[in-house]
Order: sequence, then C-alpha cells, then structure tokens
Amino acid sequence: MTASRLLQRLDAEIASAATLLESDCKRAERAAYLARLGRCDEARAAMAELQARYGATPHVEISIAIHLAEGLISFFDTVGSDDTDKVQRAYALSVASGRQQSRALCAAWLAHWAYSRLDMVTLAGHVREALTHADDANHAARARATLVAAQALHLAGRLDLAKPWYDRSRICATDRGDDVTVRAILHNSAWLRMLMFRQAVLAGDGEAHAGRHALLSAESAESLDLLAGDTSWSELKPMLKAQIASLHGDADAALALYRRHLPAAREPARLQANLLADKAWCHAMLGQRDEALQCAEASLTSLSDDTQIDDRAATHSRLAQAFEILSDARHASQQAAAALAWRQFAAVQAQAVELLAGLDERGEARRA
Repeated sequence: MTASRLLQRLDAEIASAATLLESDCKRAERAAYLARLGRCDEARAAMAELQARYGATPHVEISIAIHLAEGLISFFDTVGSDDTDKVQRAYALSVASGRQQSRALCAAWLAHWAYSRLDMVTLAGHVREALTHADDANHAARARATLVAAQALHLAGRLDLAKPWYDRSRICATDRGDDVTVRAILHNSAWLRMLMFRQAVLAGDGEAHAGRHALLSAESAESLDLLAGDTSWSELKPMLKAQIASLHGDADAALALYRRHLPAAREPARLQANLLADKAWCHAMLGQRDEALQCAEASLTSLSDDTQIDDRAATHSRLAQAFEILSDARHASQQAAAALAWRQFAAVQAQAVELLAGLDERGEARRA
C-alpha cells in the first residue's frame, strides 16, 4: 500500500498551522479526503472532535469546512447519495462571507452532484462559477470542476471535447498530490466508456469501439486502488465488469459476477433497475426462464424517479430483449419505452455539448 501524498501534505500543514482554527480547517479537509479513500469511520471520528470543539462557538471559516466535509463523507459513505444539504450550507456561507476560494470548491462539488442527476444546466453554471472564482493555486476546485466538465462531455459522446478537460483535471490533481482524483479520472473514464459502449449496443448510437478499452481501464483502475489501499465504492467495480461482459455478449461471465457481487452490493438505488434488467437478459440468454422473469419483475419494480434517463433507456432495452427471448408480450411496450428514453437521453447529451463546448479553462466563453 502506497502512502497518500495529499494526506502527508495535510498532516504537515496541520502540524505547522499558526492557529488552532487554521489547523482544524485542515483537519476537516483531511477528514473529507479520508472519506474519498473509503475510510469513512475515521473521517467521522475526526469530525466528531471538531463538532465538539466548535458546536457552541461557531466560526464561519470552520463552519464552511465542517459542512463541506460532512457532505462529502455522506456522499462517499452512501455510494453517491444526492443529498446536497451540507454542501449547500457550506456554499451559502462562502458566498455570504465573500470567501471566493471556498465558494469555488463548493461550486465544483455542487457541479458534481448535478452531474449525478444529469442536470446539465446546473452543472454548467457551477462549473463556470468554480473556474471563475478559483485562483491558480486552488487545485482542489479546479481539478473537480474540470473533471465534471470532462465527464459531462464524455457522456455526451464527445471524448474529443472531454480529453482537454480530463488533462486539466489530471494536472491540477497531480500538482495537489490528490491521488484519489487521479484514480477517479481513470475509473470514471472506464465507466463512461462502458456507457458509450452500452449506447452503441442497445441503441445503435455512440462509440462502438469503446468496449475494447473499458475493461482494460477498469482493471487498471482496480489495480491502482489495491496498491493505494483505496476501498471507496468497491461495490461498483464488479458491476462495471459484469456490464462490459454482457455487452460483449458473454452472459456466462456477466452472470457469474452478478451472482457473486450483486446480492451484497450497495449500489445506488437508481442503478438497481438497470443491473437487474441486465441480469434478466443473461438468464434469458442461458435459457433460465424462471430466473429471468424474476429479475425482470424486480427490475420493473426498481424503476423510480431517481433512475437516470440513460439507465432507464438501458433498462427498457434489456427488458425488451429478455422478453423477446422469453416470448413475453411485454416485449413491444418495453421496446417503445426504450426508444423514447434513448431520444430523451440524446437531448441531454446535446445540451451538455451546447453548454460546455464553448468554455475555456477559466469558465469563460471562447472568443470566435
């Protein structure tokens, strides 16, 4: 296991801080980073000490740091909870107190949350805000904002536009010693390659070659995590491999991963419908009718307002395929629902390109 460069830096800054307040702000930052490493129990213990120290005597600077850290701990401990309340509080305090660098960092994380909802308007607004207010030394805000922009453009099927943003994020994260973000770039790129491959396979639109790289990227990212001792969101990694295998038509390999990991996974509720539909298709392909129908019914039950439009489209596509194999009359309705959802997702993709393609690294519109 390799030591985290940023943790080493934060430990040094905590030890050399001129005041207790400055030291404690760094402790909150350290706790947030521990959560991103998957060490949420340690992070919460650190935050409990800070809450006890400042509960009766709040100060705006430490309040911002505490709210932001608590929001990130909740997010990484629940595999992507969409509860932005704590970060919104940190953001509001930053704006009200005129702390521009804190505002930039909070805005970058709010852009991250907007990405998880595919809310491209809010995402683009917070990306611009983060890049506009972050100075050159604010690598944390710039690395996060540029990563979000990269992911949104990659999700839109425009890896050519996403690549410069990935490069900017990697440079900022490396300069900061933020190894978690460096690995996140590889993880997220692998996941997005799978999503583009999925769109190509299920909708006939997107990057047909993406599947060749997605599994290699996933395995490389997993190896880096093992080396660094990063256990964050480990439940999702086998699910990524299972979906890549199924999209390659290898139902046996995908089903082996689902059987081993899906029952124990803490995947976000919004992903369950898609994973269960994919598992239903695997069972159907292997002639396992009862298991296929059971998974298909569970998938339909799991669809909710929290299911992202691309996952909804993939769910309906896989269910349509499974029902067709099973000679189930619901095939036609699922196929129609899939076609509608894929059209809606295409509109989200177009919106991402429209809102982000013209921005420069300062969050300003490029001159013609």
